[in-house]
Amino acid sequence: MKKAGILSGLFAVLLAGLLTGCNHSGSTNSNPKEALPSLITLTCNPNFTSEACEDVKIEDPVEIGIVIEAINKAERISGSLDYSVEYKMNLTDADSSLIKYDFSIGKDPKQSALLVNHEDTHVGYSISIEDANRIRKLIQSHTD
Repeated sequence: MKKAGILSGLFAVLLAGLLTGCNHSGSTNSNPKEALPSLITLTCNPNFTSEACEDVKIEDPVEIGIVIEAINKAERISGSLDYSVEYKMNLTDADSSLIKYDFSIGKDPKQSALLVNHEDTHVGYSISIEDANRIRKLIQSHTD
């Protein structure tokens, strides 16, 4: 009898979440807002590499869409993280609210990228090789 009550309670919570379109931030890396940010900035970590690195500002809505799509498709990495930060990534919305990430992408076209939200630095997300290469091209187009 107790199990039935617990199960029906869980079912009610799950059903309510589905009906309200609830997005649990712990299970996905999706941007919580529907509108695209107005600005994405990538600030180099000078301690990451001995190679020259340039900060990047992305303001074009098409380019912002490419980055946001990659973030939304990123897959959660299980286990503990041991990583170096190549860039600090800031997503700025039209209302000036900010979402901050650690972002490491490298130059190797056969390598995925790593994204870590500042709100939970114990959880990382892997950006696919294909999406990472699109972002690499964007970065390169802003630094050439």
